[in-house]
Amino acid sequence: MKAILFGSIGTLVETSELQRQSFNLAFKEAGLDWYWNTATYCKLITEPGGMKRIRNYDENTLSDADITKIHGLKEDFFAKLVPEKLYLRPNVKHVLNHATTNGLQLGFITTTSQRNIDLLKEGLSLQLDLSVFDLITTAKDVSQPKPNPEVYQYALNKLNMKGSDAIVIEDTPTNQKCAAAAGLKCILFPGEYAEIPENNRYNTLTYNLLDKLEPLLIAN
Repeated sequence: MKAILFGSIGTLVETSELQRQSFNLAFKEAGLDWYWNTATYCKLITEPGGMKRIRNYDENTLSDADITKIHGLKEDFFAKLVPEKLYLRPNVKHVLNHATTNGLQLGFITTTSQRNIDLLKEGLSLQLDLSVFDLITTAKDVSQPKPNPEVYQYALNKLNMKGSDAIVIEDTPTNQKCAAAAGLKCILFPGEYAEIPENNRYNTLTYNLLDKLEPLLIAN
């Protein structure tokens, strides 16, 4: 095994509630009477991508321009909330330390915006230096966002690795399937709002992430 790849912002920090709040503030600013409660948002985040969530919720009343505008408002509100409220998820630092101690490369393989990466860097500045990652990807690196597996194929190419050389950590079943479609082993580290199928062997939020990784690392 040569690398551990963290697959999204949600594998490092919990942002679901901040995202939900930001969407609702954007809806109000845009004059919409929408409100996403926790249950609604849990269903919507099964699909990655903020604009896709707006489109899936909308009943064909909004134009692409409207959706883009609302998503932009959401990103603005999110930017205001993020710097003060980010905390590294439990066990993440242990995994990062394990990787660096054992000479494994680290990737942060997202299809989010560079702006969100910059916000994460700022919000975690006292807890984590993102330069620990050998590769960080954003939406600009690919033509199709997740759940398309293109970003993982891109990452393997950049790292000069095969799928069997890396283990992925993802936070939703949809993104887990995305990694698998690129030929990668992936364990699920679900976020607080993720809907996890009962038959998923990693269906708890409280397990020790490193304990789940180590058998896979040893086996390879």
